[in-house]
Formats: sequence, structure tokens, C-alpha cells
Amino acid sequence: MGRPDESSDDGGVRDPGGDASRRMTGAALTRPEQAPRETLLALARAASARASRVPHPGTGTPAADLTALTDLVARTRYTADPGTRAVLLREAAGAHLAVRGAGPSADDGSDGAERLLDELVALVAENGLTLFAVDAEALLARRALLADDEESALAAATRALTQLDEQSVVDHAPTQHEHRGNLQDTYRLVAATLTSLGLNEVAQPLLTRARVIAEDDGDVLAAARCDHEHVRVLISWGLRLQRARRDGLPHLDDAARRAAELHAEPALLPADHRLLLRAALTLARRPAGEPDMYGRVRSPEEVAATARGDAAALGSDERVCPALADHLLCRLATARALTLADRRDEAAALLERVRSRQPRGEPNLLLAVSRELTHVTAEGPGAGSVPGRRALRDYTADLEHELWTLQRARVLSLTTRLAHEQLRREHGEATAQARTDPLTGLPNRRALDDVLADHLTTVATRSGAALSIAMVDVDRFKTINDRMSHARGDHVLRLVAETLRRCLRADDVVARYGGDEFVVVLPGSTEISACAALERAALAVAGVPVGDGSWVSLSVGVAGTAHSGVTPGTLLARADRAMYEAKRAGGGAVVLDAGDDAADTPSEGLAVGG
Repeated sequence: MGRPDESSDDGGVRDPGGDASRRMTGAALTRPEQAPRETLLALARAASARASRVPHPGTGTPAADLTALTDLVARTRYTADPGTRAVLLREAAGAHLAVRGAGPSADDGSDGAERLLDELVALVAENGLTLFAVDAEALLARRALLADDEESALAAATRALTQLDEQSVVDHAPTQHEHRGNLQDTYRLVAATLTSLGLNEVAQPLLTRARVIAEDDGDVLAAARCDHEHVRVLISWGLRLQRARRDGLPHLDDAARRAAELHAEPALLPADHRLLLRAALTLARRPAGEPDMYGRVRSPEEVAATARGDAAALGSDERVCPALADHLLCRLATARALTLADRRDEAAALLERVRSRQPRGEPNLLLAVSRELTHVTAEGPGAGSVPGRRALRDYTADLEHELWTLQRARVLSLTTRLAHEQLRREHGEATAQARTDPLTGLPNRRALDDVLADHLTTVATRSGAALSIAMVDVDRFKTINDRMSHARGDHVLRLVAETLRRCLRADDVVARYGGDEFVVVLPGSTEISACAALERAALAVAGVPVGDGSWVSLSVGVAGTAHSGVTPGTLLARADRAMYEAKRAGGGAVVLDAGDDAADTPSEGLAVGG
């Protein structure tokens, strides 16, 4: 949900030195189902932020925080509302991906991120949480980047942007203020993902939108978070331009100006976030004899002294940063400062250590590290001959030109995919409306025909596959309409539809067949297991009140097949025949069809409800 009590960029309450920011302990973890929602979210965000730090502080590992997050998600699965669960899943999955990106030494090799992402995707689909669906796509893109699959990452980012551009997004936030906070979080997450893909020009407007929300709400801390991430985008953008032998200094200068403004307000950001501000200032420095962004020209002695101060302020490569991107940018800035201070050997050793950790998920920044190392070693006093160095630079320039061309093609591809995805979604919405029953929201008869045909094809082509269907009729429905009203009858149909959908498996399909009849398709279920499932569902429906002191009951007919050659019409006719047997027996029963060979033999009914 939103962040009513936050005050830090790591997503949790800033609690320097407090127990909540160091360890997820106390009543919220011993009894998470009883903890206030704000406490759960704050603890989850704090743990996620700690796990995402690079390098992980001290001698420990992020395993404890990852375990605490996963446990928190598991223990609130059936007690937290869908919006709260979505935030918990997002924070936990994001932390797992961040740890995986820090390198093999930090990654525990588990599939925690995959399981959490799968659960998040299922949750947002089930509850229509379209805002958190954007978060899920952004996290799927980050997972693809970790696997060096930029094509899949780009596709997921495109889907995120398409959904984010819809007129309204849903998160089930209890207040408008929290909804706006959630929207800011989503803008920032998608922007960070796009920046990792090198799509800085697409990421920048999202951060601008997030900052507008913060300004409208008068939230200076949220505005500072947006500015901090804007600095990151501008630095990455400037470095990418420099790799392609284009002028990246305007972007680096812009980042430095924004960083200087933030640096003047130390209370707005935690100390580890402020390192990026110093990196921005450092990367905008000019060599001796070149005018800086203010037009000043410095002597070699002044440049070296400033560089030594920058290197000391940025610290060693063990200095903790809040995220991998910040860590890489700070190390690049340190290397440049050491180079300007004529300490090239130290700069090269630093960059080698960064590469040796094998970080993942930031391809453009990792390429910047490799480029910086090439320049540091090629231009040092001990480098090879002048022709050799020139050849190396020429080869690097050619490679970087190719990368620049690829980058522009990527932007074009994103634009094309975005338009295509928008058209696909619009067409899909129109198609879905034509295949959906407007009263219950279930698939209609047209959609049912396609579902049955697909599953019968599976039965015919896959050995051992089974399929069962059920015809469901609401007993005495005409009486409900006549005695109460048609509006009450519609309400009963909606309740029956919701109950059937809730009580059956996610893979089962519940469709409205017409009037007061429903059809349930149970792929992979034998007739016996289908009868048991429908008996449980009918028992649940038996608790639905009609409104006149009576309760709803169902007559259910079940038919199944594990053989090819069965048509949808044949299977529906058998289920319909069994359903009428249940009605002739007085209703409130589940009857299994005996099959074509025993069409005249009464089937045994399982009495349900009354």
C-alpha cells in the first residue's frame, strides 16, 4: 500500500540505530497476522532496503533479511488484504533480485525470486490490481536482465509502460494519499528498470511524474527521493553518451547541479544515498586547462587537490551504497578522481575489483566500468607503445559506435512495441467483452465452446490426459424470480458464480451457460475427483441465502472422458442428462453420468444441501 509514515528512500521508516531498521523482530514477526498494516509494510521495506545494499555491510550476508521477508509473506498470505500482500510480495521479490545482482558471492542460488514473482503475478490477476501488475512486469524485466536476456526484459518493460499509461490503475489503497504514494513507487521502479536497460530518455519523464505527485502532496522527502533517482538517470545517460564519443557533459553537469542542491539539504536523504551526490559532482570535473560547467579553468595542482578530496569522500569500494547502480557509479567516480590525482594504478585496481565481483543486471554501467578500465590502463605511463594505444582506442571507438547504433535501435523497438502492445490490449478488451457474461463476469457460452474444444484436443493428443465437465442448475430459480424479484434473482446468480469460482481450482473454468445454468470445465480431473470437487462447491453454495429464509441449492450433473473422438456437444449432453437426473430426484445433488453404454441406468446421486 502507501507509505504513511516513511521518511527514507529505502522504502521504510528511517530509524537510525533503532531495532526496527536493524532486524525484523518483535510482535510484528511473532504474530504478523495481528500486526497493523503500516507496521508490516514498514518492516518489509526496511528489510528489503537492507538486503539490497552493495556491498552488504559487515561480515554478514543478506540471507537473514531475505528469510524474514519470505516468512512474512508466507505468514500473512491468508490474513492480509490483497493490496498489502502485493506490496509485501513486491518488496520481497525485489530484494531477492537485488541480492542476485550483487554477484555470486551474495546470491544464495535459491529460486525465491521466481516463487515470489509467480505469486505476485497470480495475485494481481486474481484481484485486478493493475498498478501492482506494472510492478510485477518491471520486476520480471529485472529478472530477465539478470539472465542477460535483454529482449525479454524489453518486452516486460513495454508491457509495464503500456499498463501504466492506462487512464486508471487499481491498487485497493484505503486512501487517495496512499494510492498516490503507490503510484510514485511504481513510477520510480519502472524508471530504474528502464535506466538499467539504457533507456534513460524514457525513464526521465516517469520520475518527473513522480515528483509532480510529491510536490502536489507537499511531501519534500518523496520529492528528494525522486531527485536522487533523477541524478542517477542523468549520470548513467551522460556516461552512455561518452561511451559513444558524444557529448555527455551536459547531462553530467545537470546531474551535478541537482546533486549540489540536494547536498545542501543533508536531512533529506540518508548518508548512504548521499554518496551518489558526491559521485555526480566528481564525474562532472574537468581536467586541468578545461573550463568547468561554471566556466572556471583550474590549474593542475587545483585539479589534483580536488580529486584527492573527491576520492577520500567517496571512500573505498567497501563503502556501502543503497543499490548496485549507485555502487557502480560511485566506484566509477572514485576511479576518475584517482586518475585526475595521478593515481592510475589505484584506479585500475579498484575497477578490477569491481569487475571481479561479477555483478549483474546493470549492463550499461558494467560496460562503463570496462571502458573506464581500458582508458585508465591504456593511457597510463606503463602502457604500450603509442600506436598500440591508438589502435586500442580506435577499436574501442568502433565498438562503442556499434553499441550506440544498437541503443538507438532499442529505443525505436520500444516505441514500436509500445504501440503494438496498446493496440493488442485494446483489441483484447473488446474481445474479452464479447466473450464475457455481463451479469456474472464469467466466460459466456461462446468462450466456453473454445475452452472445451481446446481441452478436448489435449485429451485426444496427450496420453493419460483427462477432462471432466459439470452442468450446474440453480434449483427453484423461477420461484426466486417470481416470489422475490428479478433483481434478487440476478443477485443470487452473481453469488453462485462467485462461490463456484472461489471454491474451484485456478485451472478450472466456470462459465455461464444461460439462464440459471452454469458449466464447469475441470481439465486433468477424473469423473470421481470432479464429483468430489463439485460436491464441495455445492456445499459452499448451500450457504448462500435466497432472502426469504431459504437457501440456494444446486443440481449438478458430471460427465468425463479420457478418450479421443468426444465432441463438446456429446460431453455437454451427458452432463445435462445427469443434471436432470439430479433435478428429478428432488435437486440438491451431484450426479455422475453412467456413460453412453448405460444411458438408461440411474446414477447414484450425492446429496448436497437442501
